[in-house]
Formats: sequence, C-alpha cells, structure tokens
Amino acid sequence: MAAATNRRHAVTVLAVSGYQTIAVEQSGPVARITLNRPEAANGMNAALTAELADAAAGLDRPDVKVVVVTGSGRFFCAGGDLKEFASAEHRGRHLKGVADNLHRAISTFARMDAVVITAVNGTAAGAGFSLAVTGDLVLAAESASFTMAYTRVGLSPDGSSSYYLPRLIGIARTKQLMLTNRTLSAQEALSWGLLTEVVADDHLACLLYTSDAADE
Repeated sequence: MAAATNRRHAVTVLAVSGYQTIAVEQSGPVARITLNRPEAANGMNAALTAELADAAAGLDRPDVKVVVVTGSGRFFCAGGDLKEFASAEHRGRHLKGVADNLHRAISTFARMDAVVITAVNGTAAGAGFSLAVTGDLVLAAESASFTMAYTRVGLSPDGSSSYYLPRLIGIARTKQLMLTNRTLSAQEALSWGLLTEVVADDHLACLLYTSDAADE
C-alpha cells in the first residue's frame, strides 16, 4: 500500500498496489474501486473481473464501512471487452471465466457488511449496467446513460441483471430493456427506480474524492 495525503480534506489515502486494470484506495473507513481501462471504455476483460473479485474480497473487512465503485474517464463501464472475447482461443471457457469472476465480485459486494455505493460517471452498458444497479446506493452523473446492449451482440444478460432488474423495475420493463436495448438517460433511470440520486457531473466527481462522500 502507498499512502498519500489529501491536504484540502486532511485525510490519508492508502492506495493498494498490484492491480493493472482497477485502482483501489482507502481513506479511513471508505474504500474506492475505480475501473481503470479508460482506453477501452473500462470494458470487462479477464484481468479486470479477476482483479475486481480479488479487490472485493480484500475489502470485505470490519474496518471498511463504505465501498464506492466507479469508472475512470468518460465511461462507467461499456460492458464486456468484445475484442478480447473474439480473440480468445477457447471462447466459451474464456467467457465463463470472465463471468464467474464478475459474479464472484458482485456476490461479495451483496454479502459484505459495508455499504456499497456505485457512482456511475458515464455510460453503463451490458455488464456495466448490471454492475451499476447492484449498489446499495446508486448515484449517477447527469450525463450518465444506461443500456443493456446484450442482444445487440448476441449475448444473454449476466452480471446479476436477471436477478436485480425484475425486483427493481418489474418484469415488463426488464424485458423491454433486455430485448430492445433501449437507452435510458440518468433522469429516466431515476424515474424508473434504478437510481438513488442524479447529481451534476462535477458534484459526483467531487464526492468521489472527499472523505465525507458517504455522509453526503
């Protein structure tokens, strides 16, 4: 772990080293996981989901009270990394490994005692949409958008969306999202009951880098 001090808020931020596709930091009881493949729209490849599962397990501790999950750059997460999937020697086995690790991470988030906040800073598509709505609190920037996108590429929904969405918005709207790939704006997602709150883009960015994010 490397320590850095945020002088404005007088807090010490501990950065967990060793990850290549995510960034993990902790400030007191608040931890932050940032999906960190901005050049690939934070697409989920084998490395990212494995690291996400590992980070989730590592933060499932009594001293961690809040876990924030967000993305770097313009996207929260554009879903699976289709280029990697297409180039895999054994596609079925590869996809199963990616999905298994994603589900392991989401299961850990769901079971941990810490409050999980997903902070959707941009587009959330496919598995990114699935991950976004699993938070105990789901915050979204005004510019964020949400789309399932699975059937557009011939895949079935994963990432726990088939569990969470019917419980959040009902069967009819779930089928509409999954079968038509309709894109929801942040305000539409809020009105449908998918989000806790929509905030200005700059305010969301500010919340992510302050120690009192959970209080606000």
